[in-house]
Formats: sequence, C-alpha cells, structure tokens
Amino acid sequence: MGQNSNKLEHHQDDQPQNNQQQEKDPKEININKLLKDVKPKWVHRLTRLHQWYFKPTFLGTEHLSSKRPAMYVGNHTLYGVIDTPLLIDFLMNECGIVVMSMADHVHFHVPLWDKVIKSFGGVHGLRENARAIMQAGYSILIFPGGGREVTKRKGEQYQLIWKERYGFLRLAQEFGYDIVPFAAYGGDDAFELGLDANDVLKYPLSQKLLNIPKVKRFLRDGEVIPTLPKHIFPKKVPLYFQFLAPIAAPQQDLDQSGLHAIREELKTKIYAALNELRQRDALNNPNKD
Repeated sequence: MGQNSNKLEHHQDDQPQNNQQQEKDPKEININKLLKDVKPKWVHRLTRLHQWYFKPTFLGTEHLSSKRPAMYVGNHTLYGVIDTPLLIDFLMNECGIVVMSMADHVHFHVPLWDKVIKSFGGVHGLRENARAIMQAGYSILIFPGGGREVTKRKGEQYQLIWKERYGFLRLAQEFGYDIVPFAAYGGDDAFELGLDANDVLKYPLSQKLLNIPKVKRFLRDGEVIPTLPKHIFPKKVPLYFQFLAPIAAPQQDLDQSGLHAIREELKTKIYAALNELRQRDALNNPNKD
C-alpha cells in the first residue's frame, strides 16, 4: 500500500508514479490532479448553509482516525446531496481525514456541477479509480447502494439496496483496509415523495423513451429514474451520523461465502444504528411530522 497522507499540500511527494494507464481513459483518475481538485476550505464554505439548516449531529467519532486509511461504508439517503456534503466536510475539516468518494457517473455529465463534485473528492465510480486511491493510501467513501439508493421510491426510506455487490469488499481485502460502517439518518425525511419511478413507468411515453438506447443506458433500464418531491425545498429536519466500530480488513484467503458474511454483518450493524438514530430523533423531536 502507498504511504498514507492526510495533508493535501504534501500529496505530490507521497504518490507512486504509476498513473500512465489511468490517464488513457478520461473516466480514470490521475491521483495528483485529483488531489489538486479537492478543496477542503471550499467544501466547508459550501456546507455552511447545510450546517445551519440541518444542524447535524455526529456520533461514534472515537472510531475515526486520520493515522490510518480506511474504507467508510454506509447508506445513501434520498438524492444524496442533503447529508453527504456534511459527512465529507466533517471527515475532511473536523477529523483531518482526506477521503475520496466513489460517485455516480451522472454527476460528471453536468457542467460546473462536476467541478463541485471533484472539490468534494468525488471520482467516477470505477474499480480502477478505487484501486488507484487505495494504492496511494487514501481513505475512501463507498455507498454500495449507489444511484439506486439515491432514487428511492415510496416506502423505501432508509433501506439498503445493495443488490449483490461485493466489489468494495474485495478492494478492502486486496489493500488491507479496515471498514468503518456508518449510518446517516434524516435525509430520507427531508422530502415527501410525489412521483417515483414506479409511477413514471406506468405511462406509455416513459416506456417509449426507455426504448431509446441512450436514454435506456443513462437511466439503467429505468432503475435510476429520479423521484420527484411534492415540494422543492427540503424540510428542516435534524441530521444524524453514527460511526460504528471498524470491521477488520477481510483476510486474503477469504472466499465468497466469507465476504457475504461480512456484507451481512455490515448491513445488520447499519440497520441497527439507523434504528437507534430513529429512536434518538423521536426523543429529541417528539412533535416532528
């Protein structure tokens, strides 16, 4: 594993010089350029309104360390832009942890927005990119639910929609990264859902649009059709983040069944934490809608 560095200003001296293959594909990253794009101070400025509006609470911070890189794995809430910026700001600016997050490809198709994502340490969610980040010894933020969890449908609040994804565990196994589970609560309550993918797919026009190859590919056969809220502005709900005790890096000789057991352990811990946060929120805000 490459040397772990949590100071961006020293990153150029700490990085291995093996990025030639990554530069061939525009979706693949150049570590040096990536770290120049990360702007912790800007991240903090951009999240000030979030801080004031949602008043986030961070719990379990004793499980965080800037001395050793780790893989942070948790649930994605609706839209992903309510709580994720606060999480990244906290890790970067309060804990001194330079964390890179694997982001959905759609973010990088929107002019200017792609620069914002990069400033928060977001990179194309490709295995090659994750390997480059971990080889360089930096912490990494993973949402196994990806775009599907961001586009939750009615009745799916706080559900982990991880499908059969094991790639993140194989990466932790390959690079010897401990896994720090976390639960994010509040984001799925910020909006009341109006029209979700199930509703949209009932219309004949939507089916016709999905027959267009580019649309079908972009929306992944309709899987990540954005959910439309009943109101534009999010409700002023409190946000909670609970970091849990790290799970040791999967052993190198662990097979698929062993990885499955770790994945189920992660999900169980995250669901338990979400339930505890739900109870805490109910006590703190008894009149919450």
